[in-house]
Amino acid sequence: MTNNTLTLSQAHKIYTGDGMGLHALKLGIGGILMYSATISAFFIVMLMSQGSVSEARNELSGTGFINTFLAIDAGIILMITGLMHYDRQLPGGKYFRTVKGGFDTYRKMKNASLIARVTALIAILIFGAFSHLLGVFKLSYGISDIIYIGAFLLLSIGEVNFMNYIKNPALRGFLTPFIIFATGLPGVILPNVFDGNIYIGLAVAAVAVPFILISQKAMLSDYKKNKWNQ
Repeated sequence: MTNNTLTLSQAHKIYTGDGMGLHALKLGIGGILMYSATISAFFIVMLMSQGSVSEARNELSGTGFINTFLAIDAGIILMITGLMHYDRQLPGGKYFRTVKGGFDTYRKMKNASLIARVTALIAILIFGAFSHLLGVFKLSYGISDIIYIGAFLLLSIGEVNFMNYIKNPALRGFLTPFIIFATGLPGVILPNVFDGNIYIGLAVAAVAVPFILISQKAMLSDYKKNKWNQ
């Protein structure tokens, strides 16, 4: 098999042991379980306070907590995967310079990782939407909240790509969580400011998609030039 025949999924498996689809599935399930666990923990606290299931659910539903939990838990998944680097000085870094296809295989792996992250984010948001539609826990503005949170978290993916310009791995790792959560925060706040106006969220999402593509290309170009052989 030559490098020209390597798919994105195959390149991802060389680096991580998982194909792109399996990686996306693991991330999506992980995020959904994390969100469910967070909501359940707060529900138990509310139940102990209110004394009834319906009252506890009503107390929790429609509050900023539901939106915040969704944004934070999805953001954690993006943060964990966004911090996957294979710098030369890190363990395994020199080895991955020798794999079939060299940097082109690395490029395919990073693109596969991007697709997996976006897919997992969508899966987590769909779970949040179904929880709202089924009346398990209500979001303040329903599907508008989902769109806002998703749009701003998409923006954070592009911003994390530009964080790769920071050469120091420790500094990069320290700053990345702040960037993701600072970017995701408006997705929780702005629906209240704009009374759930869905078009604002859609506009942000429309900007986020090309921003991700541009940042991904810029990140890979910088990595090849400044980090691959150094």
